[in-house]
Amino acid sequence: MLRQYAFTAALLGTSTVTGTYWSGWHGRGNPWQWPGPYPSAGGWWLEQSQDVLSTLYNTYWNGTYWVEDPSILQWAAAVVNTFVIDTQRTFTTAISQYNGNFRGSQVNAQQLQADIRKYYSDIETFYTSGEDVNQIFDAAYDDAQWVVLEWLEAIKFINQYDAYSKSSFGQQDIAEFAHRAHIFYNIVQDQFNTSLCEGGLTWNPALAPYKNAITNELFVSSSIGMYLYFPGDNNSDPYPSTTYSNRTLPPLPYLAPHDPLLLNNAKEEWAWFKSHNFTNAQGLIVDGFHISDGQTTCDQRNEMVYTYNQGVMLSGLRGLWEATGDTSYLQDGYSLINTVINATGWNAHGYGQAGQWAGLGRNGIMEDYCDAPANCSQDNLIFKGAYFEHFDLFCEPLPTQTPLVKGLTHLADRNLANSHSQNCRSYAPWIQHNAYAALNTRNTTSDIIGEWWGASYVNRTQTPAPKYTHPKPLGSVDIANKPWLLSQPPWRCDGQGDCESYVGKVLIGERRRRSRKRQASEQVRTVETQAQGLSVVRAATNSVLNRRAYADVVGGGGR
Repeated sequence: MLRQYAFTAALLGTSTVTGTYWSGWHGRGNPWQWPGPYPSAGGWWLEQSQDVLSTLYNTYWNGTYWVEDPSILQWAAAVVNTFVIDTQRTFTTAISQYNGNFRGSQVNAQQLQADIRKYYSDIETFYTSGEDVNQIFDAAYDDAQWVVLEWLEAIKFINQYDAYSKSSFGQQDIAEFAHRAHIFYNIVQDQFNTSLCEGGLTWNPALAPYKNAITNELFVSSSIGMYLYFPGDNNSDPYPSTTYSNRTLPPLPYLAPHDPLLLNNAKEEWAWFKSHNFTNAQGLIVDGFHISDGQTTCDQRNEMVYTYNQGVMLSGLRGLWEATGDTSYLQDGYSLINTVINATGWNAHGYGQAGQWAGLGRNGIMEDYCDAPANCSQDNLIFKGAYFEHFDLFCEPLPTQTPLVKGLTHLADRNLANSHSQNCRSYAPWIQHNAYAALNTRNTTSDIIGEWWGASYVNRTQTPAPKYTHPKPLGSVDIANKPWLLSQPPWRCDGQGDCESYVGKVLIGERRRRSRKRQASEQVRTVETQAQGLSVVRAATNSVLNRRAYADVVGGGGR
């Protein structure tokens, strides 16, 4: 356990603050910009990644699937698996960059190799037995794309690990992983529709049209991911599993690697998204647009702001640069990141200002609106993790020597690679600040990370804190945390698809979650909250590990 540290009102300009979050901070710099006690210790952060991942598995993994009550949502299970996969990519980076050895740390290459093989076996099991692909196949368009990204990341991991180890580890699985990505991308690849709002994808074909941010951000990221990493697939079976019952689909068409259609989808989608006013006055991405009856334009904007909407586009923008060499995509990414960092209060001018709600958090720590009042839905419990997943993918070093896709991937010149590394290194204290705050929400009985990371800064538990609740933006409807609104206008059923059944399942799941929550003494700690903790801790780990990679690509060297 971290020792407690107390500070006086005179030092902080406010009431006395105590708690494990402050352990090791001795008054240097601004407290809301403190990256924790080990900002340069890659070994320490690796140990935290190992520990958080181990706790995730020991608590929630039953050998096949993630177990909790109520059951994890299927799209969230795909996201959790993605975090696990990319943690293996981080372990591979640690081995290849440092041979897994860090001074003053228990981490070593042999241990990381063992972790990689253990968790990869579980990833294979989840693919074959755990993932409920039938349910996701019939769900909303955003759900399908989380699955696409999940198995593309698995392919990336295999290729990264084998390039380092000069082995064929996992190669036998690539065709199967690619086929699942292909099946689920096929659901959305032709859904960009200009008849409403001049373009974009609707969220859910079972509900009235809603052009929401997350579905369209995912279309950029999934399309460019398929273009860059998909190895091709000639398996014509269009069904997600042998048990899928509605067998009326035509054969799945062959999709070649690096098909120009995939790149065009990503470019067209981003151009549409950027030109259709998805950001509020602060620059934060709002949730989406409804179309009024009798209209074809997106004329009703939902002003609700969620953390994951700010990040999923980032991996897509990074991929668009890799495919085209157009640096405007990177510049758009830096702008989105800086907007979010500012919206957490990180750049506040004083302690009092830092503690005020800044649009997406306070005290430099990312929050969703539901965190402090402890009324997050099951969906929302993984949003911050999705943000840091895609943030981390954006900030991987730019390739300057060996293209990821021979003949297609653009290579950065050294000035651009250096500029990218400078930008991403400047974010490291903020990432570590958030990761350390998340780690300090662990309880003493289970070691599970809580939902409200900011609680550790203000010396609160995960119990509801009305004092820190902030009103939602004017003109917002919090559909992620109030799913019963799906049965009301403007999300009303419009006769398309099995709307009543879909809404009914959502409401049953939410009632079960809230019933369990009423019996708890604090916010529910779940597989989702632990997984999103893994995501931010992994990002903090990479913020240190990438220093070597940044130095290598720009010719610096050194740790």
